[in-house]
Amino acid sequence: MASHGIQLEGSSILAALATVASSLGLEASVEQLAHRYSSGARSPGHDRIVAIAQDMGLQAREITIRLEELARLQSVLPALLKLTDGNVLILERLRDDPISGLVAILRDPTTPADALIALDAARLNEVWAGDLVLVKRRYAINDELQPFGMAWLMAQVFRERRIFLEIAAASIIGTIFALVPPFLSMIIIDRVLVNHSMATLIVIFTATLILIAFEMALGWVRRFFMEAATTRIDARLNLYVLERLLSLPMDYFERNPTGSILSKLARVAKIRGFLTGQLFGAFLDAFPLLGLVPALLILDWRLAFLVFAFAGLIFLIVLFFLKPLGRRFKKVVATEQAKSAHLVETIQGMKTIKSLALEGRRRHEWDLRVAQATIARHDLGRLSNYPQTLSLPFDRLMYSGTFALGAFLVIAQPDSLHPGALVAFSMLSMRLGQPLVKLAGLAQDVAEIRGDIAEVASVMNAPPEQGRSADGLRSPVRGAISFQNVRFRYAADAPFALDGARFEIAPGSMLGIMGRSGSGKTTVTRLLQGLNPSYEGLIKIDGMDLREINLTHLRTSIGVVPQENFLFSGTIRDNIAMARPDAPFSAIVRAAQLAGAEEFIERLPRGFETRLEEGATNLSGGQRQRLALARALLIDPPVLVLDEATSALDAESEAIVNANLQRIRNGRTVICISHRLSMLVPADNILVLERGAVYDCGKHEELLQRCDIYRHLWFTQNRHIDRSNPHVSLSLVRSAQA
Repeated sequence: MASHGIQLEGSSILAALATVASSLGLEASVEQLAHRYSSGARSPGHDRIVAIAQDMGLQAREITIRLEELARLQSVLPALLKLTDGNVLILERLRDDPISGLVAILRDPTTPADALIALDAARLNEVWAGDLVLVKRRYAINDELQPFGMAWLMAQVFRERRIFLEIAAASIIGTIFALVPPFLSMIIIDRVLVNHSMATLIVIFTATLILIAFEMALGWVRRFFMEAATTRIDARLNLYVLERLLSLPMDYFERNPTGSILSKLARVAKIRGFLTGQLFGAFLDAFPLLGLVPALLILDWRLAFLVFAFAGLIFLIVLFFLKPLGRRFKKVVATEQAKSAHLVETIQGMKTIKSLALEGRRRHEWDLRVAQATIARHDLGRLSNYPQTLSLPFDRLMYSGTFALGAFLVIAQPDSLHPGALVAFSMLSMRLGQPLVKLAGLAQDVAEIRGDIAEVASVMNAPPEQGRSADGLRSPVRGAISFQNVRFRYAADAPFALDGARFEIAPGSMLGIMGRSGSGKTTVTRLLQGLNPSYEGLIKIDGMDLREINLTHLRTSIGVVPQENFLFSGTIRDNIAMARPDAPFSAIVRAAQLAGAEEFIERLPRGFETRLEEGATNLSGGQRQRLALARALLIDPPVLVLDEATSALDAESEAIVNANLQRIRNGRTVICISHRLSMLVPADNILVLERGAVYDCGKHEELLQRCDIYRHLWFTQNRHIDRSNPHVSLSLVRSAQA
């Protein structure tokens, strides 16, 4: 692609963002940005520059400026110039040339040396239409870094303050419409009916129709803006929830049941409804009080104080039951979480339940949890019935009590209160009671929402993974790995899963790891991926401390094929290309061939376009394992970890993978964990673990000679081999592989 002599290749947008971020002290790589923001084979366009920059921790603002005004931006450079052909260049600085005038010094981030380009005003005008993005480092705590709580939620509401101010303005105007009809009724009773004035009645009726039309329009505007604000807040909440979930460490999900997490996060919708519904709605409904209270006092202060007394009693009743209701509500939350966790576990373990005929036991346990949740909710409902019951007579007396007292005053003191004023007062008191009751009930809603916020915060405010920030080393990984006296255990009272492990792996070599169950084999791979950072000792990759490496960069450099694999809903092609969505189809086919998956994919009706059901239940365990291996190979990682990657394969499929292993390991470091020692024979070294410690390490022939654990397991798996001549075993294995 050419732009008047400017050669740009690849995604200049991501390259420009990575370059500017690095110059401002934020480490970022094009590969990392492409992995996160590219969609399929498409890189992000101009419309996403600001959003990506803000997500990286930068403050970005898009402006359009004329060429002659460009010199004013000298103090805020560098900036991103959006070219007319869809690419982006970095505006480094501006200078005045005696001959050419204004000259822009631009950087092409897609060239290896970040070449500088000097363009005069005429040439710049040919490739640039005036759109640029100003970028600077953001040092303030943004919404994503603030802890989840009422302050964070109110900040989200405050971001929509323009919309809410417009809604409030509509409510204030609506206060006038709330006051006018009762006074019109007063005029009709005291003037029209008494004087039989038809003309006045027509005028009042016309005014009433006009007021109804205006009130209808204002109500539509208020609901329209409320829906817009609610939708935007809801979208930000959902994005925030998933972002925080993805940032949590793996052990959080291993320690907390899935059902409990889902139950807590389900309360986000209730919290959002409270903020934009009950809370804001109660305050909006309270606006008419600004006009209703003075109007009631003007009409008759005696009746007004009676209404205020009834409203105060309602508020005190609700306030009295506030704490007891909060305690009952916590019990409801706890029992509902236990019920949800049991249901999710039942669905996830349905295969085991069916195979062991556990339906009766699971149903009995479900009955107990349902009973506990039902009792807790019944207790809450029974207690909440008291404030509603006790408040009812005072709510009714606001209208009927004041109307009866007003009628008495009209009869006893006709000059102090007229019939029309009594009717107007009664109409206004009905409008007064509803917002006061809502404000009183808001205290109960706040108590429940505080419990909901605490539940959601227990997930959202959990400590995130270390190393997920924009900081951290991102040097290319070659594959030299070193464990130096590493000790780790999964819990404080648990035995050490690794106890003083010490070994090294040369770049480009293959290390096999074997040992009895619980010896620490999988723990090695978990620590290498940074899933459990709380270990003692030192783990280095290419001489860099593992804790100093950016986690995203680390995990995109290590391909892992675990024993239990998860495939996403979608096609086989989508699953293989999950970590590299822009991969060409030829690369996907090549990865499937190396993993031995192509032979069964070709037999499927739609081949690579075959859709997988949830959990890939339409594939066998071995087929799922081969797809996971192909997915790991597609990203061409410098380090490949195979953790029992062939455990679910039949003999023929395993032979295919083993035959391709030499090509798979070419140019990368391979760590292979397997109970089948025949797969470890080609390894440069085999590590024998025993109770978390390194028991021995050496080649296959050496371990057969000196390591009793390895020798015993080898001859257990190969009973047909003559124990008296262990060298025969190696030749047999190699001939079988050939």
